[in-house]
Amino acid sequence: MADVDRAGDTGSERVSTRNGLVLGIVLTTDPEGSRAALGEFCKALGAATGLPVRGKGVWSYQGLLEAMDAGDADLAWLPPLLALRATNRARVVPLALPVRNGASSYMTALFARHDTPHREVRDLRELRAAWVDRQSAAGYLVLRAHLRSLGVNLEEAFCENLFCGTHDEVTRAVLDGDADVGATFMHVEPDEAHPQGERIVRAGWGDAAVHVVTRAGPIPADVMAASVRVPVATMRAVQRALVSTEDDALRSAARALFGAESFVGALSEHLDPLSRLIARIEEPSG
Repeated sequence: MADVDRAGDTGSERVSTRNGLVLGIVLTTDPEGSRAALGEFCKALGAATGLPVRGKGVWSYQGLLEAMDAGDADLAWLPPLLALRATNRARVVPLALPVRNGASSYMTALFARHDTPHREVRDLRELRAAWVDRQSAAGYLVLRAHLRSLGVNLEEAFCENLFCGTHDEVTRAVLDGDADVGATFMHVEPDEAHPQGERIVRAGWGDAAVHVVTRAGPIPADVMAASVRVPVATMRAVQRALVSTEDDALRSAARALFGAESFVGALSEHLDPLSRLIARIEEPSG
């Protein structure tokens, strides 16, 4: 809980929690379902913290940050890059990360068909690349930042950039031959029996036979963050409730809303690897 201990100040900028907390999320393509799941999660979090918690659904992450800046939201569910940028700008404090598939982070991989002649980073020249979209951490930003950190000239490496919209479509483009390489997520776990000391347990390409050209990470999972105006004691109460494994109602609600098996407290070690890359991440244009 070190990050929480460094948060906030004791002056008048702190918000009052007498009226409870507002948790903001970006609504999914099923807004009514999202609102219902958000309501259940807020109810469970309120019971666990002893503070009334209500939900606020917005349509974009920019709108969510604006709501936090205006004091209309105290907590927010943010993707990793946005959470890191907001943290670096002293706008939010990371509280907890969800655990999915037994891990609170994942990797990004540049992959190709298993029979590709493009086996190494040095082979990346005038290739067709498939990406998710320009805002995707695993499907674009972090992988490209990693390549730039290795000295790769992206304009020379990729003669065509296809934006597929989803990880499934990136995989389809690579396997069908519409792209030479693609970027997607990858989960690994330690395995001493494996030559590399770990094995892939889940990836965007599913069970398909592929070759991993390079990878980067770890990338932290989504982040539950608090406005810097929230009192530190309140941040700690929310963090404790999330990290605790004893509240079945809260765990069930978190799984329904966020797909989270559990939570871990957000520490600098979770965000530092991504922070080291962020200076090289190109800002999307247009």
